[in-house]
Amino acid sequence: MAWQFTPKAYFTFSAEGHDEDDIFELAVEAGADDVLFSEETIEIVGATDSFKEISDRLRSAAIQTDEAALRMFPNQEMELDVEKTLQVMRVIEDLEELDDVQKIDSNLAITDAALEKLAVV
Repeated sequence: MAWQFTPKAYFTFSAEGHDEDDIFELAVEAGADDVLFSEETIEIVGATDSFKEISDRLRSAAIQTDEAALRMFPNQEMELDVEKTLQVMRVIEDLEELDDVQKIDSNLAITDAALEKLAVV
């Protein structure tokens, strides 16, 4: 199953008080492959061998990360209908509650329709 995922360096932190252009430049110079901006957070994704460089640059810029880790990203996401997506999400939630389970990686593509239905449930 590992062939379905690619390990990558992943960082996330609050977008508050950070200039997007400055963060983008810092991340790219450190070797990041992608920088994702939302209203609330900034995510930086890069190759695993760029983890230390990105981490050092963020620390030098006094940026406190909410998460800095190596994550498994799916090579191909799978989209299911809403009901099956909700079933899989429930199974994942149940598995995450087990004491022996530390982390679950999934290639499930969660649609907006599934998120809306989950919010109602």
